[in-house]
Amino acid sequence: MTRVYQTIVDPNHGNCMQAVIASLLELSLDDVPHFLEFKDRWFTEFVKFLNKKGYRYHGMFHNKNYNRLLNPTSCCFKEERFHRPNILSITNLKKAKGINGYFYGSVLSPKNFNFGDGSNKTHAIIIDVNCRVVHDVNQEYKNIIKYPLSDLLKYNGVIDVYDLRKKDKR
Repeated sequence: MTRVYQTIVDPNHGNCMQAVIASLLELSLDDVPHFLEFKDRWFTEFVKFLNKKGYRYHGMFHNKNYNRLLNPTSCCFKEERFHRPNILSITNLKKAKGINGYFYGSVLSPKNFNFGDGSNKTHAIIIDVNCRVVHDVNQEYKNIIKYPLSDLLKYNGVIDVYDLRKKDKR
């Protein structure tokens, strides 16, 4: 992994995702598309780009504490059920392995999150298999102590993890 930093810091059009992918794939920022520019097609273009570079999207791990926070009454009348392989846990991360032990994680944006007005802006970071933040692509956050709601959410405030893997050579 190389440390690439985002160049656009904007709550609606920042390029933290671009910088995380460049870091994980050891590319320059200019060699990775700014996926938000594709608007509704960003995910399709993201998967195409990964495939072209010899990687694949293998799903996502979700922080069940974050899901409970978004839907606090979902467990009031029925038992919550989570698909275990897709739950964010150290065990699941260790099984997935990521890209050389690193993963694309999402956290609530330290500058642009406001629980009161429903502004749930997210920010892309790189974590290891123990959910430790190893690289924040926003240079302003180099001395960050913790992300919003991290005490409540656990996992250092990580809400989602993209399971990206190198393609098998056959």
